[in-house]
Amino acid sequence: MRGVSEVTQTEVLTPTGVDELVAALAQATPQSRLLAGGTDLVRDIRRPGSEPDLLIDLTGIAELAAVRLEAEMLRVGALCTFTQLQWDPLVRERALCLSLAAAQVGSAQIRNAGTIGGNVANASPCADGATALTALGAEVTTVDGAGAVNTRPIAEVLLGPNRTCLAPDEAITEFSFPALGPEYRSAFAKIGSRTAVSVARLSAALAVRFDASSGTIADAQIALGAVGEVAFRARGLERSLQGRPADEETASLFAEGCVAAVQGSIPGRYSLPYKQHAAVGLAYDAWNTLALSAPCEPAWT
Repeated sequence: MRGVSEVTQTEVLTPTGVDELVAALAQATPQSRLLAGGTDLVRDIRRPGSEPDLLIDLTGIAELAAVRLEAEMLRVGALCTFTQLQWDPLVRERALCLSLAAAQVGSAQIRNAGTIGGNVANASPCADGATALTALGAEVTTVDGAGAVNTRPIAEVLLGPNRTCLAPDEAITEFSFPALGPEYRSAFAKIGSRTAVSVARLSAALAVRFDASSGTIADAQIALGAVGEVAFRARGLERSLQGRPADEETASLFAEGCVAAVQGSIPGRYSLPYKQHAAVGLAYDAWNTLALSAPCEPAWT
């Protein structure tokens, strides 16, 4: 499973299973890199002085590219591509916000190659997949060069722009979270700088447990992305929606809460006025996707 790049003298390892991955990771240094979809890595390592000493190609590990349901937990392999997540029936049924987020990542070519593991490991503040996983309360499972398996909440893994808590010899293997039941409605929305192949300037993912008998919101899980250093749960907003009727007034409260969360995340930032305004439209887009009530529009439209 060994080869050498003649151009950069980078050593390349191509494990085909987790045992071989552990052996490869045992050789990793801070200059080593992991290759999954390569949509960001290939560009990065072309910069002078950025060539890794060791490149571990994960694409041959088929078991890391599966989605499965176990005891009402949805387990998503780190090598699942965004195209796979967009159309996977389990993801669409039990974690729709992740499917909707995957559908809005880059171009079709990027979705075909890019992986959810790479999306999180790169730790971009505007990563669509990371925002959806944050709303779902995902945990991140990793393995290291000693064979140790660790599972941590995604909030502990993402530390800031392009920063995670992962060690150089540690690779993400899967994400796990409670599968949403039939009483849940889920959505993802984002606003970008252009209409196609857009990088998020603000995004929201949410999962709402709806009590059909009373017409009220029993619980809400809400994450915002591309605002602040990492995607984050809007806990105060979640609490404010609990027990409220699914009506136009609650839609307005949701929009106000999104604006407040943006204000609290980037106070004094030059982009704050734009993102405050954008948060209103984003909130209504997400709310209307839930289809809890008749479509609502902000008062200023």
